[in-house]
Formats: sequence, structure tokens, C-alpha cells
Amino acid sequence: MTAAQALDRIETATHGPRPGYRRLHARGSVFRGTFTPSGTLASLTRAPHLTTTPTEVLVRFSNGSSDPGAPDTEPGVRGMAVRFLGDGQQPVHDLVAATFRVFASRNPEGFVELVEVLGVAEPTASPVRRALRVPGQVAGFAGLLARHPESRASMREFGARRVQASYATTRYDGIDAYILVAADGRRSAYRYRWIPDAGEVDLPKPPPAGITPRFLLDELRDRLAAGPVGFTLAFQMAAADDRTDDPSRAWPEDRKIVVGGALSVTGAHTDSSTLESSLVFDPTLVPDGVDLSDDPVLRFRGSVYRLAGSRRTAGG
Repeated sequence: MTAAQALDRIETATHGPRPGYRRLHARGSVFRGTFTPSGTLASLTRAPHLTTTPTEVLVRFSNGSSDPGAPDTEPGVRGMAVRFLGDGQQPVHDLVAATFRVFASRNPEGFVELVEVLGVAEPTASPVRRALRVPGQVAGFAGLLARHPESRASMREFGARRVQASYATTRYDGIDAYILVAADGRRSAYRYRWIPDAGEVDLPKPPPAGITPRFLLDELRDRLAAGPVGFTLAFQMAAADDRTDDPSRAWPEDRKIVVGGALSVTGAHTDSSTLESSLVFDPTLVPDGVDLSDDPVLRFRGSVYRLAGSRRTAGG
């Protein structure tokens, strides 16, 4: 399956494309911030923005649905993409994370099939458990899980999810493995996560009276009016027997966690609307000192994201 074939199938399944919007994570907004490294990675990577130098960043928070009108009051995927900027505002490194702990499949085909099953069940690609209440969809999921049994872990996690109270109180995981490369050439595999300084908080059941269906971006802007929002960048380091080529399989939680640094989101970007249409976050954009792993999903994501960005900026 090529990137074009995958994107065509995703567009069909999600009743798109919607001109000017991303194929998934359609509604979002871009914010400014600064990342300050902790220095603890200095022996593991030669990338200065992860070891010694505070860096300006762009941060996009998003609802994961393909429908820009999808409600934030339903359980679903939320996204946080961070771009580290170098001299002249050139992109240095993209971290593309979301609220699932593991990927839906060990290969791209499984993820595309999941989008197709959800798209038939619910045009807005809303949560799995609502889709399962649609007549006939149990068989669709059963077939998907028979072809991709590794997807069971992500489906269980997704089905138990509640509604996030704020983009600022949500943990975001980068589900693919990467490699830190030290100055002496030593290589260390890792996955990363953004941990909110304010803790992880979900909405109560039932939600507070008066909450609007698409409240998350407004809530974040109001929160930022009172001061910066912080996240900790944490690296989960792989053990020798942890697979780096299967993003559907979690690494044990007893693996070593190294704090890479602190992100401070300071406010909305003044040109967010332009960036929404033009900015393409690419999980394969890495600097010297970071390498891609052997994960086939990682490389495929990069090619699909770049193609989707090209179609979007061309008016599709």
C-alpha cells in the first residue's frame, strides 16, 4: 500500500476531503512556547535542543476527528504536535503525539482498516464504543481484530477512555520508537511522552452545566490568559528485549524514564489561522543526534502526512 492509496482510502472513509482541513485532527490551533532541556540527555544525544539550548517551539493541539465540527464532549483522540525551531525559524524536530498509549496496528494497513470501519459506523469517526452500538458494526470490528489481533490492546484502552477536561491536563504519547545518538555514536532506543504539569484530569460525569460542545481550545486560551501551561518531556528508554518495530505493543512501565526537559506553552500564535492551513508536522523530521527506528509505521506516517499536507495546501 502506497501513501497515496492509504490517503485515498482515509479520505473516502471519513467522507472527505474537507478543503483546508487535515484529513484527521481537523480542528486545532497553533500556540507558541519554549522548551528548556534538563541536561539529563547530554550523555545520550548530541542534539543541542535536547541537551543544552532552550528552543522556541510551535505547539498544535487538536481534536483527532476528521470532522472539524466534532464535539469535544465525546471521548476520542486528542493530539499535541510540537515543532522545535532553529535559526531563521527553520524546523529542526517534530514530535507528533496523541492520547493513545499504543498504535492501533503493527502496520499501516491495520490503521487504515480501522478508519474505514469507524467511517462506516459514524461519519465523524467518533469513538469505538459508540460505533459498536451501530447495527452490523460488531461484525466489522470482529473482522478487523481477526486480521489484526494486535489491535485489541488499543481498542480496550480506547473503550475505557473518558472525556479530557483540558488540553493542558492531558498526557500525550509518541507511540513510535526512535534512537538517540550520542556524541560517541552510542545508540539508545526510546519512546516519549508529554506529561502535563497540572496532572491528568477528565471531565466528570455528567459534564458541568453550560459546557459547550467544542470547548477545549477556548478553555486553553482562557487558561493561558492566567499564565503559561507546562508539560514535561519524558523519555521511556528501551530494554534490550523491547521491540522497536511494533508500535502496537507497549513497553513495560518499569522501564527507565529520563526527563528530557520542560515545555512552557505561553500563548496563542498570532498567525494560527495561516499555520493551520500551511503547517505540516512530520514525525520523521529528526535532527542530528536522533535517528528513526525500524518501525515501518513511523516512516509510513511521515510519507502520508507530507502528502496530505501537499493536498491541503493545494486546496484539497
